[in-house]
Amino acid sequence: MKQITLILTFILTTFLCFGQNEHLEPAKDFNQYKGVLKEYYDNVFPLLYSGFSEKPYARYTSMPSFSAEYSFSVEKIEEKNYIISNELSENFWYAGYDKKGNMDNKRRNRVKISTIKTEINNDLYLKIGELFELLANQTKVYEKDRFGFDGVTYYFTTTEENGEIKIGETWSPNEKSLLGRLVKICNNLYLVGVGNNIDQMKILKEITVLINDLTK
Repeated sequence: MKQITLILTFILTTFLCFGQNEHLEPAKDFNQYKGVLKEYYDNVFPLLYSGFSEKPYARYTSMPSFSAEYSFSVEKIEEKNYIISNELSENFWYAGYDKKGNMDNKRRNRVKISTIKTEINNDLYLKIGELFELLANQTKVYEKDRFGFDGVTYYFTTTEENGEIKIGETWSPNEKSLLGRLVKICNNLYLVGVGNNIDQMKILKEITVLINDLTK
């Protein structure tokens, strides 16, 4: 029973709209969480963002309910542009509990992180920045919220000119929606980061089309 309660606590943390919203919602301040949720976020993000800059240019994070969390950050290092992709070895939430549902933070020490970076061309670097800036500008609160069961929460982070970090989120959007296309593009960018043979120019074109559709 305790394990079921813990699972429901984790899954029901986000109030999400099931309608096809075509914008991100501002992410809740993670410092506002309490108890096991605060402990989870306080520990998972520093691990997941290992090697990332503190002021993100463009950062994408996938937080599945059950499988391993992963993220990428677009970085400029010594005048070259890279996508740094990080993935945890297992779901960080469930790693902290035994089979009986009892919390055991020492178990989380077994979670490892895999980091790979791949250089990208400057046109793609600039276009990704343009996309994330647009996402930040269009982020707004949903008019109506509902519970979201299971699925994946996605975070999109960038830094504004004044230095303020902006984080927008969405939850398991329809694949054919604008946000569904956004998630697909970002997942492909993550795969570029881990070295998969994906055409960067094709992704560049997809981002350009998406930006045009987002601004209609």
